[in-house]
Amino acid sequence: MSQQSQQSRGLPNLVASAPEWSTDVDARVSSVGMWIFMGANAMLFVAFFFAFFYLRALNNADNWMNIWTVHPRRYIGGIIVLLLVACAGLVVMGARSAAKAPSTARMFFWLALLAGVLCCGFQVYEFKHLGFDPQMGGGYASVFVGLKSVLMAEIVVAMIWLGTHIAQATPIGDTTARPASAAAFGNFLVMLAGVGVVAYLVLYFI
Repeated sequence: MSQQSQQSRGLPNLVASAPEWSTDVDARVSSVGMWIFMGANAMLFVAFFFAFFYLRALNNADNWMNIWTVHPRRYIGGIIVLLLVACAGLVVMGARSAAKAPSTARMFFWLALLAGVLCCGFQVYEFKHLGFDPQMGGGYASVFVGLKSVLMAEIVVAMIWLGTHIAQATPIGDTTARPASAAAFGNFLVMLAGVGVVAYLVLYFI
């Protein structure tokens, strides 16, 4: 009786480490969760690429690319892609150095944020100087504006997300304690960069 009362008396030890918060488990959960998220997100962009090739092959009433629609300037699109690739690469390098050199990781993250902001800035500039009016209709214009708008929206959200890693890239910050989360975020940006490269080749050259 006394043994049962001793076991039920008081609260459990709240400072005991839980196995689900171990470094290995946390890294695995971050990685699997991000891969699931990227797979679901990739389907969104696959829909745009499917629409591009389907509408281009269908070309009802020659309305895929009408006489008022031309390909946007390739060098602007190339700058946007290069900035996005640079942003992703800098985040990956920062994530790799987060655990051992938080200050270096923070520098890489700041540079990545700068590249991402410039990428969005050039995208806004491109939207204002497309060379065609999306309101004139046409399958190409619809796919171009839709795909690039969604990609830019995701980049904006990613830059806000990157800001949290910058804030936590300190000797006692969460990014330093859990570098796997930064690595998973880097994988997401690599996916966006890959989408940007494919979109550039498809939208500007086909």
